[in-house]
Amino acid sequence: MEKSIYERISENIADGELVKGFSLPEESDSAPVKFAPGAFDGICIYHMGPDELDDEGRAALGEALASASTGKHEQTDALFFEWTKKHRAIGMVDEIQNYVREHKEELKIGYMYQSAKYIILHSAHIECVKIGLELLELFRAPFADVEEAVRVLGLYDEFTIFAVWNIRQWEDGNLEVFGLARKVHGWGRIHAIEFLEADTDEIRRWLLTEGCVNDVMPAYSALTVWEKCGAEEILRGKPSREEFKAILRIVEALLDEGPCPGISQVENAENVLLRLLELAPDHYLTAEDLSVILAVKRRAENKKEPLTAVISACDGVLRLPLSVMVIRDAVREGKAQELAQELGLPFREDLLRAMRADFERHCGKVSWLMNDGEYYAEQAMALFREKLPLAKMKGDPIDDLCLGDEYRNHNILQYMIQELDGRLLHGTDFIMTGLASPVSRNRNRALKVLQAWVKASGRPLAELAPPLYQAVQMLRSKEINAGARFLADPLLEGKTEFEDEKYEL
Repeated sequence: MEKSIYERISENIADGELVKGFSLPEESDSAPVKFAPGAFDGICIYHMGPDELDDEGRAALGEALASASTGKHEQTDALFFEWTKKHRAIGMVDEIQNYVREHKEELKIGYMYQSAKYIILHSAHIECVKIGLELLELFRAPFADVEEAVRVLGLYDEFTIFAVWNIRQWEDGNLEVFGLARKVHGWGRIHAIEFLEADTDEIRRWLLTEGCVNDVMPAYSALTVWEKCGAEEILRGKPSREEFKAILRIVEALLDEGPCPGISQVENAENVLLRLLELAPDHYLTAEDLSVILAVKRRAENKKEPLTAVISACDGVLRLPLSVMVIRDAVREGKAQELAQELGLPFREDLLRAMRADFERHCGKVSWLMNDGEYYAEQAMALFREKLPLAKMKGDPIDDLCLGDEYRNHNILQYMIQELDGRLLHGTDFIMTGLASPVSRNRNRALKVLQAWVKASGRPLAELAPPLYQAVQMLRSKEINAGARFLADPLLEGKTEFEDEKYEL
């Protein structure tokens, strides 16, 4: 008999947390993208609206809930499993709970509870366990026979938010949510923090120092943490070194408004930043800290009306003698290129030296060598030729959404290919390798470079570089990626102007 979700998780707990790297098996081998635990639900919450349930879906939901009301637990689990092949639990929580409320006179609540309990303890299906937790939440009170199961399930990022919805209703529920938030490190921590009330000094301190620390992206929790931990009040006083550094990390996350709102939603943000910069000279700043100061400056410069006072304060911090010394030391280790460029400090020779000493660690910084004349560009290309076995890096196109370590060299190759757009007919060996790479982003990027070269020269590819034209022909004959085919076709048709349509590279 297949093990239940609850059993699998229970068997992988050590010292109160899930063992590192544990993941439940995918329920469908045909899924085009493999998500980390909790990732897809997180995307739904932050970037998508709720699902809509059509009449067919509502009828199937009603059938499953009616079965739950009869105590036919295995049948109920099977019906929900069929239903979740089209509907995700995270987008249907209101539909499920509202249906139960609307039909409470005809549904037998005692059986409903037993079905919810059975599903969370015995179901082998991820979405069904979520529905079990959603149903359990309706009972508005903890029950000794399921409390521990809810705690255990909450340790897995995929179920944390569903567990939290239950736990926060318990006596001392907020402390329980706090305990759970400290034991999860991915999407589960992000969700737990959203529902955690900062009602004790211990919680506020943890939010300050750990609230933005997760395995996903600090920005998802930054605004919530800022509002709950009392950072602004701490800034008004004399923050300790630990407090200042923690606030600097939160500000860094707030500046990243790609995934969700951040610094733009902070009241009196300009004054907050000025106070942060006023305090900065009182604390030893690492190169990483100074990078945050530079990011603040960039944000202030890019405002519709630049924040001149913030810009000036940033410059003052960055140009302190101690800051310059820290940046120079970082440059010698192959770091802090953007800071060095900002201050006009030489850094390329140090970066080249660092790249030669530890190629894999520093190869992703090659753009700093490629964007400054010919000498360093030629040195960088020679180093990539030395370190990459270009002649052996060929293969048939693959579905490369999840690449293993065996494709490490192909991942490195992309750093060079993407720097060749403006270097007409330079690095053709990298382009040839990219066109023959099994990794789609290398093929796509190589084709984009060829389009740039053709457009810059005004000559069709067949005339500009016959061997590259032939390589594109070969690629097109076996290409499985729609984006690559879209990019290859106009090159083969002799065009010199190209549609500016974006494809994932």
